[in-house]
Amino acid sequence: DNESNGFNQSSQAFIYGGFGGRFDQEMACINTLYSWGQKEAFQQTQMSIFDEETGVILLPEAPISNEILIRFPDIEEDDDNESREKSDQVEVGEGPTCGLIPIGARCERVYTSGLKWNLDGDMPLEFGGLVSSSNRIVDKVVTVKTSSPLLFSFEIVKR
Repeated sequence: DNESNGFNQSSQAFIYGGFGGRFDQEMACINTLYSWGQKEAFQQTQMSIFDEETGVILLPEAPISNEILIRFPDIEEDDDNESREKSDQVEVGEGPTCGLIPIGARCERVYTSGLKWNLDGDMPLEFGGLVSSSNRIVDKVVTVKTSSPLLFSFEIVKR
């Protein structure tokens, strides 16, 4: 549902190849993601960085409720599952490992659903405090509502 997450389907920006290499260059890519996400012209644009192993999405602050649709390659529901398993086709999807990383400011309140360890808004996320790493995606939709911009990171899985 495009209205619930505040994104317009025609306004998505994907940066491919932003990970892998020197740590300072990866941080520069994340800084660029955050900086561009703060510009008025990009307030309705979903900003993401990807490579072969990792993806990061910049989630805007409330009142937007961010809904992330997860594609698990090993549990796709279709009637032709047996023939697909025997083919040489590589399935690519997200998860199950993910993280919620505060960026730019302390996140006073973060509410999630669809994760193994959901957050209920009672513990702020910040560097020097709690950073939600190594969480697990358990549903096909992850919902995140945050008081400040937040990075949602996830592994890219190939099967």
